[in-house]
Amino acid sequence: MNLQHRHRDLAHAAPLLGASMVILALAAGSSPAAPPRAGLDAVRSWGYQLQQIDPATIAASPYDLVVIDYARDGTQEFAFDRATVTAMQRKPDGERRIVLAYLSIGEAEDYRFYWHHDWMSSPPGWLLAENPDWPGNYAVRYWDPQWQAMIFGGPGSYLDTIISAGFDGVYLDRIDAFDVADAEVPRADRLRRMAEFVSALAGYGRSKVPGFLIVGQNGEELLADRSYASVIDGLGKEDLFFGLDGDGVPNSNAELRASLTPIQRFQASGKPVFLVEYVDTPDALALARERAAALGVPLFIGDRELDDVQSR
Repeated sequence: MNLQHRHRDLAHAAPLLGASMVILALAAGSSPAAPPRAGLDAVRSWGYQLQQIDPATIAASPYDLVVIDYARDGTQEFAFDRATVTAMQRKPDGERRIVLAYLSIGEAEDYRFYWHHDWMSSPPGWLLAENPDWPGNYAVRYWDPQWQAMIFGGPGSYLDTIISAGFDGVYLDRIDAFDVADAEVPRADRLRRMAEFVSALAGYGRSKVPGFLIVGQNGEELLADRSYASVIDGLGKEDLFFGLDGDGVPNSNAELRASLTPIQRFQASGKPVFLVEYVDTPDALALARERAAALGVPLFIGDRELDDVQSR
């Protein structure tokens, strides 16, 4: 998703979700230090905002978990400092909130600090085509050492900046970049290389901050890789019920099943899942809430621009 440009029929799906329930039944300025945080498994509500972030609004929200960009406008110049992050980690009732920083690892974004303008005329070998759905976002060979070094591993890297600001962890986007075709690397290898990338990033983050949280968004097919499933602390899933064929369009029963199967397996391992839907009609809102409740997972509903932390 680009923060600057943001930030099928379900009528027959009820029996599938009924089966799911059975399976799940089994299975600014200075700020005082925030109290110790609870784990992700204690999260019952969450907010997700990547544009027009106001730290005071985040701090005043009721959510147990908030995912935000690491900067007000996505740039290093306006990155949040530790005091501001600490303030956002305290809920109005004084309890601790988990605050994760959004981090895209499968695409390069042309407004980030690592971007060089001369890449437009002379791109590095790991930089590929622009995403037609998100102008300004570019596919990358995410296994390339140069790309990974910009993401983590040194004082000037993206992850190290996030760690220095005191975020509790990262919310990794474009993990599903393994679906971008590459004539030189078969899909099975792309899947494996993404799992290795996330594992290395997680290991580095936790070497700096014990308990540093790693949540992966989408790419649930990768959960079949045990190393990946074991290294992430939670899963974020967009468009489980609606949106694969356009905003507000119900997903088919087959599409729902394809995502639910690995998601349920992941849940059965004891790890949490967080849903994101982009719907606005009364019927769609009611259905999304009903089915998220049936799955027993926190749901955030908003616009794709993700410019408001308040869930519908």
